[in-house]
Amino acid sequence: MPRQDSALAAGCAATAALACLIGLAGGCGREGDIRPGDIRTYTVPRVVAGPIQPAPTAAAARGTPGPLRYEVPEGWSDRGASGMRLTTLAIGDPALGHEVSVIPASGTLRGNVERWYGQLEPEADAGSKQQAVDAALAEATSVTAGPLQATVVLLAQASATAPQAILGAMLPRGDSGALFVKFKGDAEVARRERDNFIRFVSSIRMDVDDPARP
Repeated sequence: MPRQDSALAAGCAATAALACLIGLAGGCGREGDIRPGDIRTYTVPRVVAGPIQPAPTAAAARGTPGPLRYEVPEGWSDRGASGMRLTTLAIGDPALGHEVSVIPASGTLRGNVERWYGQLEPEADAGSKQQAVDAALAEATSVTAGPLQATVVLLAQASATAPQAILGAMLPRGDSGALFVKFKGDAEVARRERDNFIRFVSSIRMDVDDPARP
């Protein structure tokens, strides 16, 4: 009869479910079934990445020169690189603050001489500034530094109780900009150390100092 068959089927299903629960509780069942207290661990394979390559710096993209080589004049001391400076040299006692710096930069020789003169005479009018820059460039000294040709200029305050001066040199490096060597301080020191400054500039060499090299 239909109702009896349905009841019988339901009873069988209930009996089977009960038997399964009893089997689990009693530790019975097929081999490999999960039992209470089982602990299963899973190991995720470790991925070992290769060495991380640093991104090129802006300085490298601009072609900043490699390690600098030079001769330190007698009476000067090497203070090493810091910040934008490829090196700093002290003239005499470092405590006196008479420093010569070397930095990579860009711009024309005249543009930088105008800027240097503005540091010495910020109140000068345009006519006086042009005359002073013209005079400094006319008296500039050409210096050979390996494959490079440098220009050395001397700017000094016209009248002051303790006149200041700038000794500057530009070493053009083709499309890679230029090196600028600069001393700013007492005019007396600048004039006294001018020959040493020129010798220092002429001794400068770089790992990438030939404009024809890639």
